Amino acid sequence: MPSHPLILPSTLSIRHAATTREQLLATLEKHEAVEVEFPDGCDADLSLIQLIEAARRHADTHGKRLSLKTAANGRVFDVLERGGFLSDMDPAFSQFWLHRKEIQ
Repeated sequence: MPSHPLILPSTLSIRHAATTREQLLATLEKHEAVEVEFPDGCDADLSLIQLIEAARRHADTHGKRLSLKTAANGRVFDVLERGGFLSDMDPAFSQFWLHRKEIQ
């Protein structure tokens, strides 16, 4: 099944969390599979990781699929690293965020 693309805005911080949340939920409601894209150089904080993880679990619960167009990089990768998410990752988390890439 092809995924519906969802390009998020370039500012992905707590100030925009409610808007990003609504965008994610609305897209998941309309489509069985959603592929999220973070713009190059986006400004991200911990709220983005929380939103995406919540959306991923929501999708799983409702028989839908949420994926990332590319492995986390740039600011998104930095937030994952600073937040301690990259140590002792379970395979599902690694597959979702890093597309199974090894941490360099």
